[in-house]
Amino acid sequence: MSLARRTYGRVAALVVLAVCALAASQGVPGGSVQAPGVVVGGSYEVTSGQTVVGDLTAVGATVVIEPGGTLEGHLITIGGSTVVDGLVTGDVHAYGGALTLGAASRVRGDVGAFYAAFEPVPGSVVEGTTEAGNEPPVQFSLPENIRVPTDVATRVAVSRNPADGVLRSIGLGLVAALLMAAIPLRVGRVRDTMLRRPGRAGLDGLLTLLVVLILLVLVALTIIGIPLAIVGGMALYATVLFGWIALGDAVGSYLATSFKQTWSPPLRAGIGVFSLSLALLILNVIPVLGALLGFLLGLVALGAVRMTRFGAREPRRRTPAAPTPQGG
Repeated sequence: MSLARRTYGRVAALVVLAVCALAASQGVPGGSVQAPGVVVGGSYEVTSGQTVVGDLTAVGATVVIEPGGTLEGHLITIGGSTVVDGLVTGDVHAYGGALTLGAASRVRGDVGAFYAAFEPVPGSVVEGTTEAGNEPPVQFSLPENIRVPTDVATRVAVSRNPADGVLRSIGLGLVAALLMAAIPLRVGRVRDTMLRRPGRAGLDGLLTLLVVLILLVLVALTIIGIPLAIVGGMALYATVLFGWIALGDAVGSYLATSFKQTWSPPLRAGIGVFSLSLALLILNVIPVLGALLGFLLGLVALGAVRMTRFGAREPRRRTPAAPTPQGG
């Protein structure tokens, strides 16, 4: 694995490494068991009489803590449905989806529901504080000596529903899996080009974007050209999306290596694209940073796709000029 592959994989994957462990474990009745850490999709149950030790993070999963069940740790859910009807010794935080506290529930820590449907049933007990609403629990800001114009901040820091972002990330992951299953060699060529020549691909993407935008504006100046401009914009989006899937495949390869797993190419691409999209969703909480990183990665993806003609061929290499014959 080249240095560029390792560097890009770490930058894109470490942000959500813990979120994408894919440890889909199920509860075992009776006794005390270790929490799986992260559950992605499916369901997880803490049954009556069972004690699960450790923190639990669930992404797009159904989590149920039955009456008499105990979770000795914190519970964090992103999307999905969560029903707490037993004991949780730590905090319970839900981001998107739905959170229900049953009549037999007892939470010794705090409860937070953000962009999530929250329903505390009469009889539920929360020993800490309870917070619910459509505002993120943590606000990020730039240092005081860095000032951002108001109009720029408004454009790049638009508030979005995290649940929608998670669903969008899942959808992109499914598209990536299907595309990787259909044309793995093409996706692989684009991926390798981005990892071997990220600088050249980014510059090529920037030039391509400028040329395409100028052409779209010129075409859209006439009423007849407006439909063509719309089609051109859709083609540009599809091109960037193709490159984004190839970049996600690189992230998936890094994740598989990190967890010492062997994933099929479609699964690897799907997990990688989901991870990469979710990472940018998290970074978008920070003004400017998330949008800037996404823009730069998009330029690299666009340039790599153009250089390989959608993965149809290897990018052309610059050949050194032939030496000038010396006169005798």
